[in-house]
Amino acid sequence: MFDYIKNKYNQYPTMVTEDAMEDENLYVKYIYAPYLILPKTVEEFNSAHKSKFWYNIKRSARMYEDTFGKLSFEIVTDNNDLNFFLDQVFDLFNQRWKDEYLSTSWKCKEGFEKYKEAMIELSKSDNAFLAVLYDENKKLLSYAYCLSNDQTAYFYQYTTTTENKYKKFSLGKFLLYRLLLNLIESKKYVIFDFMNGEQEYKMEWTKQKKPIYLKVNCRTFKSYIKYFLLKFKIYLQFHDFFRDRLKMLFKIKENFFGKC
Repeated sequence: MFDYIKNKYNQYPTMVTEDAMEDENLYVKYIYAPYLILPKTVEEFNSAHKSKFWYNIKRSARMYEDTFGKLSFEIVTDNNDLNFFLDQVFDLFNQRWKDEYLSTSWKCKEGFEKYKEAMIELSKSDNAFLAVLYDENKKLLSYAYCLSNDQTAYFYQYTTTTENKYKKFSLGKFLLYRLLLNLIESKKYVIFDFMNGEQEYKMEWTKQKKPIYLKVNCRTFKSYIKYFLLKFKIYLQFHDFFRDRLKMLFKIKENFFGKC
C-alpha cells in the first residue's frame, strides 16, 4: 500500500528510495520516479516553460467553460467532501481502466475502501489530500489522490475522464497545472514526487527522476534465489511483448473469476 511512502498504513514499505536502503538487505532496481523541486515563486514556475505552453493549458480550460460551463478545481480535506468525491474517484478509475488489467485493489469496492479510509484519516494530520476538477454539477472530471510527508507531496493515483466530448480540453493537464500552482502558492512543500513511472505527461513538468528499488530481505541463500526470480519478473513486466500478453491473460482471468 502506497509504494515507498512510509505512513501508518504502510509502516514497512517493500519499495524504497536509495536513501532508505540498508546494507544488510538485498534490493532490486525496479523503476524510476520523476520528481519536481517546486519553484519558490509563481514567476519562477512560469519561467520554466514557454508562454505557448501556458497559453494552451489556459485556452483549453476557457474552451471547456465556453462549451460546458464553469470548471472548478479544489483541494479537498474535509471529511464530508472527501466521502462525496472519493465515491466518484472509484467510479472514474474503473471507468477509465475497465478494459485493461491492473494489479490493484482499486478495481473492487472492498479493496478501494481501505484507500478511502486512509485518505480520510491521513488528511486529519495533513498527510493526505484529494485534488479534484469538477463541472458545475460537481461531476468529477479528473482527480489526484495525493499523500504528503516532510515537505514532499506525492502524486499517488491520478485519473481523468475518457469521455470523448472532453478529450480535446486536456483536463488532466489543467488539473496538474492547478495542483502545482496551489502547492507553490501554499509554500508548504519543497518537492512534488510524481511517483513510479516515466509517463510522458509527467516528464512534461520535470526532467529529474530517482531510482526505486524493491526490498528482497537479508542476505541469505533463499534471499538470493528470490532476488533473481524478482529480477526475472521485472524483466517480464517491462518487456512489451511479455507484458502485453500477460496482461491479456490476467484480464481473461478477471473476466471469468471477478476483480477481487
